[in-house]
Amino acid sequence: MIKFILVFFLAIMPTLTFAQSAPDTRSCSENDTQSLLSAFMSYTDLRISSVQRSLEILASTTEARSGKWGNMKGLLSGYQTSDDGLVVWYVRPDGTYYTVDKGLMNVSLSDRNYFPALMAGQKITGALVISKSTGQRSAVIAIPIMKNGKVVGAIGASVFLDRLAEQISSVLALRTDATFFALAPSGQTTLHRKTERHFLDPRELGSGTLKKAVNEMFAGTSGEVTYEFDNATKKAIYMTSPVTQWKFAITFSAVPKN
Repeated sequence: MIKFILVFFLAIMPTLTFAQSAPDTRSCSENDTQSLLSAFMSYTDLRISSVQRSLEILASTTEARSGKWGNMKGLLSGYQTSDDGLVVWYVRPDGTYYTVDKGLMNVSLSDRNYFPALMAGQKITGALVISKSTGQRSAVIAIPIMKNGKVVGAIGASVFLDRLAEQISSVLALRTDATFFALAPSGQTTLHRKTERHFLDPRELGSGTLKKAVNEMFAGTSGEVTYEFDNATKKAIYMTSPVTQWKFAITFSAVPKN
């Protein structure tokens, strides 16, 4: 059983190799930028969807539905070992939880904003947290464990956003005057070429035109906006993910640098 599931995990994990097919960003035409934006969003959505599918498989197993950490630990450990960009955990209905690396934690997840919805049977896709077990800025994907029609716990993964952003930056290989970012519906930055900006709301960075541009993005599904930031006029092309509802954008100087 365990061997079969581990093989299946390896089969469905994303390869995420956009580097060879991405356009040459040195001649960043609008078509090039649109292609990069599509690659950026697809890369992220595939990553999150793959984790979610894996957790759904785990949550449906007899080991997980037993509610006993000792029964499911091997499965969760095997999955985490196949992917070093996340931490995998199991949470009980009272909020106590275990991680693969540390076992039973001395803190609770019951105070997380997503927790009531998770225990009501909803899947969680991309909730933003500072991980209690690692301290890393993370996006939570979690699946309820159902038994006899009731939620008896949940299995989740906290995907490390700084690591994901670094991978995306390497894949896209943007020129120096361009960048990428993604925004959660709350306005928080989920992914950015400059990882120190993760979890910041760009509307609070002191630029009135940037605030207006972000509000326009949230009012639309896709399009382009222009704003002033870092002593330069920026243009951003954006679209909305159907997986996370995040706004994904590629930005570049309106007057390209040589």
